[in-house]
Amino acid sequence: MSDEANMRLRLQNVAAYRELRCNVQKSGRENVAFALIMLGIAYFMYTLNQQTFVVLLYAALATGELLVGLFKWAVPSAEGLVLDGMVLLVFAAMNFGREFLRFQANLQPTTVGIFFSGLMLYFALGRFKAYATLRRLFAERPSSEHIAWFDDLVRDIQTSDPHVDQLAIDLPTTPHWRAKLLGSTVFFVANNGNAVWVAGPDDFSLQREKHDRGSGARKAMLRIHGEAYPEFILDDASWSNYARWMAEQAAPRPAM
Repeated sequence: MSDEANMRLRLQNVAAYRELRCNVQKSGRENVAFALIMLGIAYFMYTLNQQTFVVLLYAALATGELLVGLFKWAVPSAEGLVLDGMVLLVFAAMNFGREFLRFQANLQPTTVGIFFSGLMLYFALGRFKAYATLRRLFAERPSSEHIAWFDDLVRDIQTSDPHVDQLAIDLPTTPHWRAKLLGSTVFFVANNGNAVWVAGPDDFSLQREKHDRGSGARKAMLRIHGEAYPEFILDDASWSNYARWMAEQAAPRPAM
């Protein structure tokens, strides 16, 4: 593998871990919302004069879920999946425990209770398995400085205008991509969301109709890493930037 290809692979790894962090941070909000619902349930049980131990247990679990959500929002990382798994495991154990107490009291365990207990246990094991996979994928994690640099680059690409920046391309396909032509490497950034692709000249292709249909618009086709996107209208500025860049990449390099 060439040095440039190896560099692009490392950059794609940074992009993938950055997207993971963004997803973990987003899921932290869901943890907080679920925790508030659980606290509401605990308060409702308290007003119904339920057993104090059960109310306190629900309140403690809801507080734990709230802390997990705040941690994932403030410090997004793969470890957020472990925290999710632990909370789900405790919820599953609590529900199984309630059904076991019903059985001990010669009462029929509820089907709904057993089902949700098993479902939470399944989700918990899924979180632990996903974390183990991420540990293998990101054995060498990008530093916070690399993530911050990538964040700045993404913001720059999303706000670049091909009409004033000869390194920028606007690709209004689905999803809408914006690209930056930096040396022999192209960064594709989703206009909405956190997706980023890093590619070289041979990793993507951009084709546009040769003749204007009279409307000033020409259809184009895009492929990135073998994935084709629906036809879209590509403006002259973006096409000119791309054609210029491709000509530079095809030009023979001076001998050392």
